[in-house]
Amino acid sequence: MIIISYDAVGDIEFETLKEYPTFRDLAEKSAIYRDVPSLFVSNTYPVHTSIVTGLRPEHHGLISNTEAFPYKNPIWNSSEKNIKAKTLWQAAFEKGIKTAAVLWPVTAFSKTIDYNIPEVLAPPGKNQLLYSMSEGSKRLQLKMFMRHKKLLDGTKQPNLDNFAAACMADILKEYNPGLAFIHLTAFDNFCHHNGTGVRGKKNPALETAYKALDENLNAILKAAGDEREIIIFSDHYQINVHTIVDPNRELLKSELILHDGKSYAPGKYNCFFENCGGSAFFHKGSLSAENTDIIRNNLKNSEGFRRFLEPAEMQESGYGHASFGFCAMPGYCYGLEQRGEKANHGYPSDMKDYNVFYMIKSSRVKSGSHKKGSLLNIAPFIAESLGLNL
Repeated sequence: MIIISYDAVGDIEFETLKEYPTFRDLAEKSAIYRDVPSLFVSNTYPVHTSIVTGLRPEHHGLISNTEAFPYKNPIWNSSEKNIKAKTLWQAAFEKGIKTAAVLWPVTAFSKTIDYNIPEVLAPPGKNQLLYSMSEGSKRLQLKMFMRHKKLLDGTKQPNLDNFAAACMADILKEYNPGLAFIHLTAFDNFCHHNGTGVRGKKNPALETAYKALDENLNAILKAAGDEREIIIFSDHYQINVHTIVDPNRELLKSELILHDGKSYAPGKYNCFFENCGGSAFFHKGSLSAENTDIIRNNLKNSEGFRRFLEPAEMQESGYGHASFGFCAMPGYCYGLEQRGEKANHGYPSDMKDYNVFYMIKSSRVKSGSHKKGSLLNIAPFIAESLGLNL
């Protein structure tokens, strides 16, 4: 079984993907589930963790890509220890099935992935290769780097996806793992920098990403052979943005949060807004309920504000501990000011044209279109396929 993540490739991109030969050929042999809601908060790490546990973020505990406080360079939640539920690779380990993961989120320091090239970002001043080796399979990563380093240009895309696909192809051919995961992020990267374009029309700025996805899929499938079951899924889509709003700026005016010249620092009450792209959450710390209500009420007239999140959304996303949450209108997102951001994710599932897809090539499921689907169904299907106790 191979699970391939097409990061940020929403359902409305499906017909465009079918214009490319490898994806089209695989789609014709697969069960296809379209117009599937993402899992809120629709960000990469929470959704990918749901894919490998079959649980919503409220149950698996991985609710955000990064730490909560709005530091300029936050720590990413890349360590496996952040997952509070059993994963597919842990269940496979229990059964003696070899596993592989290439740039899959939240796999750092895993002791149950046999061939692991984790998705980690070295802190400023640290060597990326050495940092990655310390958190994954050392010998494997050195071997793959020496073999395929010419494909890389730092973290530039689609170079990084080309490297990841080459590594996965080699791992499949040389080690034959029973369960493998690969995370392809070129499309997500290009959307952030170029926007998603217009529904039903191919965005020329994304052409490189489309082509790379298909070529890298071809490399993986050639190495996999015809007998392996294949799953491709999208974790979330993106919404075009023209304005990034940081609600912490209002807290700064009242000195409820501080600024040290480079980044935010906790104030007296340790209250802050956690920015998650299309949504944000308020952590009140020791701030009084009265002042918390004032902050909440003031948000109603703030730039880009769409609505407060419902209790069910707060609970399912794992943010039931926050005082309240809210989401942005189309064209807006919440975060620290960044230049060049033209699209983002993290919105609730009621946003228009925001759903995703997945497809399964397996003898155990009929090919063609299927009306109902959920990303939470993927892990149970894999577990049943491989006889795992998830």
